[in-house]
Amino acid sequence: MRTVLTLLMITISSVVFCQNTQDRITFPDTLWAKNDSFYVKATSWENEWAFSTTKSDTIDLGTDGYKGIKVKVWTDTDTIDIPYVNSPNEQWIFIPIASIKDTTIYRLRFNPQYSIFTKNYIDQNLKNTTFQIPEVYELANIILYLTECSELTKNHPMDFEYSKRVNEHFSKFSNHPLIKILNSKCLNHHWTTYYSFRENSICFEFDEDDFLSYSTPYKHAWSDNSEIHGGEFRNLLYLVQDFVEKTGFRTFYKFNIDHYKNLEKRQAELQPINKMWSWLEKEFPQKYDHYKVIFSPLIEGSHSTQKFYKGNFRNPIYQECIMFVNSSESLDSNIKYDEDLKVGLSSGIVFTEIDHNYVNPTSTENIKEIKNLISQKDKWATKEAQNNYSSEYAIFNEYMTHSLFCLYVEEHYSGIIKDQITKKRIQLMARRGYPKFGEFNSIVLGVLRNRKETIYTLYPKLINALKEIE
Repeated sequence: MRTVLTLLMITISSVVFCQNTQDRITFPDTLWAKNDSFYVKATSWENEWAFSTTKSDTIDLGTDGYKGIKVKVWTDTDTIDIPYVNSPNEQWIFIPIASIKDTTIYRLRFNPQYSIFTKNYIDQNLKNTTFQIPEVYELANIILYLTECSELTKNHPMDFEYSKRVNEHFSKFSNHPLIKILNSKCLNHHWTTYYSFRENSICFEFDEDDFLSYSTPYKHAWSDNSEIHGGEFRNLLYLVQDFVEKTGFRTFYKFNIDHYKNLEKRQAELQPINKMWSWLEKEFPQKYDHYKVIFSPLIEGSHSTQKFYKGNFRNPIYQECIMFVNSSESLDSNIKYDEDLKVGLSSGIVFTEIDHNYVNPTSTENIKEIKNLISQKDKWATKEAQNNYSSEYAIFNEYMTHSLFCLYVEEHYSGIIKDQITKKRIQLMARRGYPKFGEFNSIVLGVLRNRKETIYTLYPKLINALKEIE
């Protein structure tokens, strides 16, 4: 039995404001509960939670942190309201709650913000698509191009004029301390280092004095061993700033600005996001407000997608998805491809990132059946493929996202173009280490072709049909 604190009964009705707080603080008083119970409700929750002071030493319950969110904590005698004021970081407050019988600590936790979207930003981007090569994102890709990560992740194009200009301008700085540190990190964690450094760079922009500023709407894009918001890019910001100044990066970027703008225009021509977006949202219940394609000529095959939102994740006020992909230079260099084939092939790059936002949550709803289906993982994915996608859930989603692209192709293309795109997708999946994709895709198309219901509704039937694959 724990020691019961002897307390004065104090009726509290207050609002706690704590600007510029530490991430973890202790509430400087104790709430008294005559009936051994206390209650918690955030402004974003429909219902309150009730707890007993006698059940556990510590009780943990939190919510997403964002502007305007508050959590009310009360007993039969005391009440406090605590707002989230530590943006964009996490905020924990330890609140002692005592009764005659026992004492517990309620740990109120506000999750950190990964993005902060203003009303003006939302108004400008709502239901729009954008294509960008942001300056600091290109800076990150140039830095990575000089490191071992570039070779180890196979993101090191060499045959295009732009990559030759990058090499000519920056190769002399390959001994910069930043490159040396990243090289050491790449040896053991090249994928995490590459993605984290690259994608967390979107959290930064240059201010009017040419200094990197943590002031974009994004606050965190990829977690790594640094364990801070903004990841390794923010952790090494002092060296990134030095690299910018020593190498003349901003001059290089301005010199190439017309090239970047032409690539952005071309990317929009080859990737009709609105068409894919509309198709997917007719088939799935998830809804998004903005799609953004961020890309670089220095990326080859390492693509990803990230979701950002405003408000509570269960019912966001606004949410957008970013696809990080390569540029069109490689595709456009193939003189054998006509424009329709280029559009189809390029669409596959972003489609198979976009549809993760619909496939993944639907797979989560059917996780038990998917685990049973993919229980023999070695049959479905090579050991190398499992290094990147190790769970049954992840393996299934890779199959499904690419197969739904083939369905999209079947419904939007015809003849030779349709057959070429599908054939290349099957070949790609085989190279990536998914040997059953041909069979998987045939079954998916067979079940979903000429469907009268949505893909979301047919998901259980689809998983059941896939059991025939040996």
